This record gives sequence, structure tokens and C-alpha cells, in this order.
Amino acid sequence: MTVKNILIVAIVALIVVAAGVMIAFAPGETEPTPGTIVPVQKVLTLDEAKALAAEIAGQIDGDALAALKPGDENTSAYIAIHDRLNAFRDENPEIVYISTMRKVENGTEHIVDADYGSTGAYAIGGGYRAVKPGNPYPTGFEEPFAEVYSAVYGYAPVRNAAGAGVGLVCLEPNGSIGQERLEALAVEVAGKIDGDAMAALKPGDESTPAFTAIRDELNIFRTANPEIFYIYTMRKAGNITEYVVDADYGSDNNALAIGEGYTLTDLDTVLLAGFEEPTAEIYSLICGYAPITNASGASVGMAAIEAGNPITQERLKALAVEAAGEIDGTTMAALKPGDETTPAFTAIRDELNTFRDANPGVVYVYTMRKTENATDYAVDADYGSAYAAAIGDVYVPTEEDVAFLAGFEEPSAEPGFYIDEWGNETATILSGYAPVRDATGTVVGLVGVDMGFVHES
Repeated sequence: MTVKNILIVAIVALIVVAAGVMIAFAPGETEPTPGTIVPVQKVLTLDEAKALAAEIAGQIDGDALAALKPGDENTSAYIAIHDRLNAFRDENPEIVYISTMRKVENGTEHIVDADYGSTGAYAIGGGYRAVKPGNPYPTGFEEPFAEVYSAVYGYAPVRNAAGAGVGLVCLEPNGSIGQERLEALAVEVAGKIDGDAMAALKPGDESTPAFTAIRDELNIFRTANPEIFYIYTMRKAGNITEYVVDADYGSDNNALAIGEGYTLTDLDTVLLAGFEEPTAEIYSLICGYAPITNASGASVGMAAIEAGNPITQERLKALAVEAAGEIDGTTMAALKPGDETTPAFTAIRDELNTFRDANPGVVYVYTMRKTENATDYAVDADYGSAYAAAIGDVYVPTEEDVAFLAGFEEPSAEPGFYIDEWGNETATILSGYAPVRDATGTVVGLVGVDMGFVHES
């Protein structure tokens, strides 16, 4: 899902920046042949996101924007800005969503939404978001700013009495959780929902016993599983999906009503798969913001763009191959404990950090080597900070490390995202690996690339 369309959910979840999916294959496309590495999908860097936001902000008539009020959606002033936003998105296809916002008391609201006129889009004054103290998001009203937003979602199909899929249930966890656990929870709650009753619900049925029964079932499940923060059901409706039962309906002004829609994009492969089988994903977007100024140069609002940042197994393998190709394998193989301050070590560490900076969403990147009975670290991009691995720090693989060990021979990736605890950090990540070779082509180790996000402590 793009952030804009999940934004109501994000508000309910008290998330400041909205979320989006990161799937490299559009509906109907086939996945790559096993063993092949697909090219890394173009993803904006943070600097590129800031530059694009600043570019479109400079194309908007700030005085006209500032004068817009609710009900002006059909005016020529509104239409001109709306069309400019859409033209800019067409010129930059990596952008999945674009909007303008302004400050209001204790928060922000939308002014011109590029998707206005389609299901789920915001009118002037819609999409209010409270801004928590200390959050960097409002920086965009003053200067270009960019950030990565990631979250985890799990899906499972809801079926009627005949076993036919009639929709799906979506879970958003309230903290760290592995993919298998999240998928299992989604399956469990999906089995508790009366699919026939859900399929029959129509807009306006929010006060009926049928709706209330499903909503209560969702809330009972959430109470019994406190790791779940948000839960709702959806169903297909033509070329869109629509929300059916939101567990928070009636208790939160921003909760979703029956029939509120979400227009599908080419990035929604995992969401669509959830109508057929349990699935889960890390939502990730690159978000860029920049101030919109009036004729006198005063900030009157902010332009916000969102670009997809897919986190998939194929993407991780491709990134690992890219990183491995930038590493001097001969130099890496020669490193020994105590060489952490040498130019040879520093050069590889700097190369890894440059790679991470160029690929938003990469949390950790490191190289490892095989030893006689185990593996050890060679270069950790974070060396020099607390808890980072030094040369020779040993890791003994377990029977679960199939993908990791395979990475010494060929590009590989973990089968699903998992929870990693390192030092005082807890992260939800998906890992990819690729062999590092020396000048003769001999494998001397691997590079590991972890994408996802670090949880707030």
C-alpha cells in the first residue's frame, strides 16, 4: 500500500509517517527463476528524495495554496495545483504518492492530494495528524528533509462457510515480531471471523449486530495478543480493495468505515497474495518533504513525496551481490585481529558505509569468513561504535543458518524477516548474502546485507 492510503491507519496507530509496500513484481508478473539475481530496483536515496520534494515545492503557487479552504476542490486554483502534482509524479515514476500539507493547531492537514477524485484520497482539511514533540517530520515546513519509514504487516485470507476467500485480515504488531509468528496470528484470527457475515456487510452497517460481532472478535483477539497493535479486515472491490471491519471503529475518530477504499498499485503483490494465503511484509517508504513558500518567501505549507523501497528476498540478494562486487576480497582475506586501524580495514569499512548510505533501509552490512569449525567477522560497517564486531569475532552457525551458509557459495537470502537483537538494539530485518572473491576469483568470505528497521528503545 502507498503511505497516503494507509495514512488513516497510521493516524490510528499514532505513526507520524505513513507506510508503503516494497514488492518488486507487479500483479501478474512471474517471479524470477530460482538462482537468478534480478537487478536492484531503483530506490531514491534520502538526498534524492529531498531534491525531488524541493523541486515540486518550487513549482507550486504558495499564495494560491495558502488561500485554499475546504470546499475549494473544484476551483481553478485547486485544479492547477492538483494537475501539477500529478504531472510531476508522471515525470518521476518512482514516486508513488504526493501531497501538500499545512500546519494547523498541534498537527498538520492535507491541502491538495494528487489522488483527490479517487477512492480514499483526502479533501482539503482532511488527514489531520497530531505531531508528537521531538518528531523530525515537521522539519519539512522549514527546509528539505527526508526519512525512511518502515513497519510490519501480516495478512491471512478470510473464508466463508464454503471455504471461498471473501477478504483478508491485516495485523500490525506493536513491536518486534518474526514473520512466522505474525502469519500464524493472522491465520488464527482469520479463522475466528464469520466470512459470510463479513461479505454481506455494506456501507452503513457499522451499527448492526453482524458488524459489531466481527469488530468485537477482532478486539478480543487483540486483547489476548498484546503484541498486536492494530487489526482490520479488507476485501476486493473491482480494481481496488476496501476496508470492512476496523477493530477501532467507534472508539477512534480516524477509524475506517465499511467501504473506504484503497487503490491498488504495482507494489501490492504481498497484499494481494494475502487474499489467498498467509503472507507478511516489511512496509518501507522513502519520504521527502520541502517547504512551499509564498511570493514573499514565507513558508505556507509543505510538499511531501513518497517512493517505494521494496524489501524482498530477490532485492536483498541483488544488493548483496552489488556490495560484494565493491569489496577487495584479497585485502579482506588478509585481515587479522588487531588490523582494525589499518588503511586496509578502513577502506573496506568505508566502502560498506558508502553502500549503506546509498541504499536507504539497509540497517547493517558486514563481511564474514569461514574458519575451521565456524565463521568469523572480518569487517563490520559499524566498527568503532558500541557492540560492533571486531576482526575475528566468532559466530558458530546453527542448523537454522542454511541461507547464511549458502551465501558463501552463491547469492542467498533468509526465507522471511526475523528479529535481531545486537547489543542494545532490536531490529526487524531481512538478510541477504553473497560471496566475496579475491583477485583470482576464489571465494574468501561473504557480505551480509540486513534491511528493515531498528525499533525504538
